[in-house]
Amino acid sequence: MQQQTIQNAFTLSGIGLHTGAEVHVHVQPAPADAGIVFVRSDLPGKPRVEARLENLHQQMRCTTLKQGNAEVITTEHLLATCYALQLDNLLVEMDGQEMPGIDGSALPFYQALSKAGVQRQAAEAKELVLRHEVQVGKEKALLRASSYDKGLKIEYVLEHDVAYVPAQYLILELSAEKFAREIAPARTFVLKREVEHLRSVGLGKGANTHNTLVIAENGTIIENTLRFPDEFVRHKVLDLIGDLALLGARLKAFVSASRSGHQLNAELVREIAKTQE
Repeated sequence: MQQQTIQNAFTLSGIGLHTGAEVHVHVQPAPADAGIVFVRSDLPGKPRVEARLENLHQQMRCTTLKQGNAEVITTEHLLATCYALQLDNLLVEMDGQEMPGIDGSALPFYQALSKAGVQRQAAEAKELVLRHEVQVGKEKALLRASSYDKGLKIEYVLEHDVAYVPAQYLILELSAEKFAREIAPARTFVLKREVEHLRSVGLGKGANTHNTLVIAENGTIIENTLRFPDEFVRHKVLDLIGDLALLGARLKAFVSASRSGHQLNAELVREIAKTQE
């Protein structure tokens, strides 16, 4: 397998789901072994933030990367798309702190990256083969990864402690085609009763009923409609793929998840990385 980047640069813009600030993103090809690199063009010296596990910085409800004084938040939708398309090297220049939310899904990133074209590179792609089972858990949440020689397979059980959000289940063997059709369009979601708390801690400032599925207490979606009957679990799989991308390699594993979120995903990624040290 060879490393890959895009053939042509492109620009996307939009509002950050958490900061509420408008941001313009210019995505360019990058040389082999560069990895996915974010550049904060709005900061002095244009500091770089590499999408690497050691730069993972914990934050609620999104994947945040921090290197030195530079921080980039809500990177998971782009990273998941790069993983699915097997894009190993990109330069992502942005004039703000947060990646644009656009419609709350990874579909705009998939469409833009696909249109940009794929360029194979001379260097060999990194592959990570899981040698033994890895498991992490916290309270009711559980994540387990085991050996799987065909690629990345994900199983997810979504359960909430509210009766109006039904349990959802999805199992998927990842490919670019399945990602585009079954995962990328799935949008981020939130319970209406959580909105006030999230905004009180500085999150969700750019979220609205057009870029986020807001679930009312009777189970209906406020001012929006579902793209899939099980869109919630599909978005959780999207987030998980984005977090697994921080391994910087093409993972061969069967990952089984129940109730996990970004923080537990990060713990699993760290444990997988330890098996390779």
